[in-house]
Amino acid sequence: MRKFDQHKHSGTLETDLVIAAAGGDVEAFAELVRMYTNAVCAIAFDILRDYFHAQDIAQECFVKAFRSMHSLRQPERFGSWLYAIALHLSIDYKRSQTRKSHLHKELGQLALRENERQAEDMIIRQEMRLDVKQALQQLDETNRTILLSFYVSEMTMPEIARMLNMSVTAVESRMRRSRKLLKEQHLSAWAGHFRKREASDKLVVPVMERIVKQAGQFYIPVSDRGQSTEWFVRVLGLSLDHNGHILLPSGHCLFLIEVRVDVLREHASSRRPAVVFLIENEDQFCRTLEEQGVRTVREEAPGIGQMRVFFFDPDGNRYGAFTAF
Repeated sequence: MRKFDQHKHSGTLETDLVIAAAGGDVEAFAELVRMYTNAVCAIAFDILRDYFHAQDIAQECFVKAFRSMHSLRQPERFGSWLYAIALHLSIDYKRSQTRKSHLHKELGQLALRENERQAEDMIIRQEMRLDVKQALQQLDETNRTILLSFYVSEMTMPEIARMLNMSVTAVESRMRRSRKLLKEQHLSAWAGHFRKREASDKLVVPVMERIVKQAGQFYIPVSDRGQSTEWFVRVLGLSLDHNGHILLPSGHCLFLIEVRVDVLREHASSRRPAVVFLIENEDQFCRTLEEQGVRTVREEAPGIGQMRVFFFDPDGNRYGAFTAF
């Protein structure tokens, strides 16, 4: 399994991840999604003023970025490149929503999710201090992005400078000028409230699911990539490709994406198997798994009477196994 040195300078580590992702390493791209989720959400939220719409735009931004990685000539400028994608998508979405709003009012056909989103957005607006809201509106686009990236995304000045392709001095200067319009304790309180609604791992899962499925591959969310890789090799006898990704019998790759325990628990609650394996002997297969402490369940397939085997990895992910007719 490819490992990235966490002790490297953040800029160097990020560049390594970008280069790997451009080469098709989805696990490296998942790390980039995790690093930039809050920043992209902050950019989209600044334009759309809607938390759920901002998450939708962030998801589209990352999927589009992965498809276009080959066009990024300077890996060290990934942040500013991603910022431009998020900005354009947000502006385009806002324009499309403006055009649709009049029709929606006439037809009265707003979906339930839209109502929920509006309600959530109203709560966020009410909880934002009036002086902070008014002050933010006085700032230009770049200054708002700097403030939101610093307070909401908790990015450092060098990270913001790299994302916006500016010098650290320029970012610090803009921050000082902007703070004069704001009461910092109010902004900090609002930012903390907003961060509680951010869940990087929850965005990583749908983004990577779309990317991996479009590539005709498979992915599994796990708590520890190294331990899960060892489990697949030891228990199921699977091998690894030259990049350390798990190879399925079909020839497809199985990518392991690390997520938080609460996100993993939510995903593992699904009864749909993540991957289905074709086996020759059901009894022997179950006996081999059970001898290694793997939990197995046998169920009869409705209508055809064929027994199906389901088994679970240490994270609770569910897999299926069927015998050929």
